[in-house]
Amino acid sequence: MNVAMILSGGTGSRFGTDLPKQYNKLLGKEVISYSIEALKKSKFTDVIIVICDNSFAERLTSQYDVICVTGGSSRNASLRKGLDYIKVNFPECEKVFITEAARPFITAELVDKYFDYLDEYDGVITTKHITDSLGKYGEHITMRDEYYLVQAPEAFEFNSIYNSFDAGSPITATSQQLPANSKVMQYFDFTRNMKITYPEDLLIAEQIMKLYNGENESEKQL
Repeated sequence: MNVAMILSGGTGSRFGTDLPKQYNKLLGKEVISYSIEALKKSKFTDVIIVICDNSFAERLTSQYDVICVTGGSSRNASLRKGLDYIKVNFPECEKVFITEAARPFITAELVDKYFDYLDEYDGVITTKHITDSLGKYGEHITMRDEYYLVQAPEAFEFNSIYNSFDAGSPITATSQQLPANSKVMQYFDFTRNMKITYPEDLLIAEQIMKLYNGENESEKQL
């Protein structure tokens, strides 16, 4: 069994509105709806769980037909609650896919690809090359090609991440809590992995979606 988890507990403090960013509208639909739709279209996703603030749980459950679990005080605490819920309610779970509600560009094909990779790897992480210059406190020279960015979504062999994950850890990259000898796939090819963080990001994401869906063919030709 494969379970997909959407982390949607953020309050959107940097977004500057009373409504968390994941519930704002993007091309007429809630930002979170894009992740839910991709997971529902996935061939390999059996269960969808949304980790959210309790005040949104009832509406999300009825509107999107997903399971809602109340989140914690941090990303790691929310992720732990989701993992514990899976362990108790879906003990047959073998693989888990984890994404964030504020990242609306995932696709069903990407989800299925990550689940496929878990036949060979303990984990799959979305990674991005660093294109700006990179500095480090206390060092005169830092080589950017020795580093990469780690983003959601990510996927793991369930028991591996369940047994090694510590909600109290300061580590923010989930894969880095796996045992050191774990086999982790670094996936660099998901380049359109924008995260909605600030209000202007909605406008940028809207234009990207229009281009991606072929609605601005004239702009593509420029």
